[in-house]
Amino acid sequence: MNYRLFSFLVIFAASLFSAIAAEPQGRLFRFERSKNRNYICYDVQQQNGQLNIKDPIHVYWIRVEEGGGQKELSFVQRKLAFGYKVVERGNNEVTIHLTAYDKLLIRICLRDGKWIAQANIGGEEAQLTRLYAQMRSPNSLHVEYVDLFGRSLSTGKDVKHRIKNTE
Repeated sequence: MNYRLFSFLVIFAASLFSAIAAEPQGRLFRFERSKNRNYICYDVQQQNGQLNIKDPIHVYWIRVEEGGGQKELSFVQRKLAFGYKVVERGNNEVTIHLTAYDKLLIRICLRDGKWIAQANIGGEEAQLTRLYAQMRSPNSLHVEYVDLFGRSLSTGKDVKHRIKNTE
C-alpha cells in the first residue's frame, strides 16, 4: 500500500470515528466556530436526579487547539456571547435562550430517559445537537451565519437550519 493511500485511509477513519462518536453523558449540545477547532459544551446539571432548576446548564470550552483540556468561560464570554438566560422554569424542565441570540428558545427536558435540548429547527421540533458559527474571517468577531443541527422529534431524521446575521 502506498503512503498516500495509507495516510488518506487513516485520516478518513479518524474523521469518521469522530463524526460518529457519541457525545458524553449529559451533553445537550455543542457550539463550534469556523475560527478554530475549540468548541463550547452545554451540559445538563442535575441535583439528586432532577434538573438543577437554578443552574441547569454547565457551559465550558473544550480547547482542542491547546491539547483538548476543559476551560471555564470567562465572565465576558458568559455574559455577552456563549452564556444563556433562563426565561421559564417548569416542573423538572426549563426554557432558555442563548445570550447572543434571544430569538431561539431552547427547552431543556427529559425525553425517553435522556436530557435533551429541544428547539424549533427549520420549522420542526427537534433535539438540538450542534451549532456552528461561520465567522467573517479567522480573526473577526463578526458572525456571517449560524447553522443549527438536530434530529426531528417526530421523524428521527436529521434537520438543519441556517440563521443569517440579518435575522
